[in-house]
Amino acid sequence: MTTGESDGYVIRVRGLPWSSAAEEVLRFFSDCTILSGVSGVHFTYTREGRPSGEAFVQLETEDDLKIAMKKDKESMGHRYVEGEFSTLVFALVLFMQISIF
Repeated sequence: MTTGESDGYVIRVRGLPWSSAAEEVLRFFSDCTILSGVSGVHFTYTREGRPSGEAFVQLETEDDLKIAMKKDKESMGHRYVEGEFSTLVFALVLFMQISIF
């Protein structure tokens, strides 16, 4: 699960309630340290500008990433949330594809 320093420690979270705010994601991952707090939570949006139910969360350390991965398949509100390891590069590429098309 080790990443290169330039990739950082990122988890891709899917299945979030569409009304989720960054503060709620911080509470969901309260046992992890999210890089820069709410600024470390990056939601993706549909072409129409609506929330997609997905976010990329930047974590401070590899240990935080391992703890965050344990949240995979837990519930946030009434939604089943999936978490998977990602890289910052992947997050940026996906974000750009969603944003420009």
